Amino acid sequence: MPEMAGGTMEHPPTPFYREWTFHVLLGLVTAAAGFLVYRARTRRHWGRAPAGVTNEAVLVVDLVESTHLATHHGGSLAMRARNIMEERTLAAGRTHGVSFVESTGDGCMMTFPSVRAAVEAAVLLLKGLRDRPPDLAPVPSLDVRAGVAYGEILLDSRGARHGAAINKAFRLIGVAQEAFAQVEGEDRLSEVPDRNRILLDEEAVNELSEAEFPFRFVGFCRLKGFTGLHRIYQVLWDGRG
Repeated sequence: MPEMAGGTMEHPPTPFYREWTFHVLLGLVTAAAGFLVYRARTRRHWGRAPAGVTNEAVLVVDLVESTHLATHHGGSLAMRARNIMEERTLAAGRTHGVSFVESTGDGCMMTFPSVRAAVEAAVLLLKGLRDRPPDLAPVPSLDVRAGVAYGEILLDSRGARHGAAINKAFRLIGVAQEAFAQVEGEDRLSEVPDRNRILLDEEAVNELSEAEFPFRFVGFCRLKGFTGLHRIYQVLWDGRG
């Protein structure tokens, strides 16, 4: 063995390939440990709020001409109008067992366990705005549109709602007269009110009976994002067609 001056022993340097192997193994162990920690945390997260599927009624309510309010009466009054409508919508929803609420800026999207509960909440809101109009002078009244759809709802890990029924309810609040098609063999189209109305899709109507709420068939309508024609109905909440 080689010796250094003074009789001390000199150790040979560690070969490069041994240092490289050690660092590779250390990196693999660290990565494996991190992956296991990540999986454990992910499992705990999903265990707290699992995703699911359910059937619910969707109610969407929208304030009519909110942009007009802002441009003609000022942003402050428009904001008051939105806040009042949202407060009254939430109050009506809570009265009838709302399951989920999401603000849309000019309105609300809510889900309910049944179509009856959703329609009852919408009727309560419209009657309240008619019978107890908020003081928003010089605006005479707040006008809204409501759409109710029913179907399969997807719940994500946070409980938020997704699905075609939600999209359809949003389409219903924007339906205009020109979206309806005259179908051969059907009666002549009735006039569709452009405000203070509650429109239902066919799936929602199948969950109701006229004994619960009087409603009428409006006509066949094209809905953006959906193929074909759809049967649309109107709740006669104020006793008028």
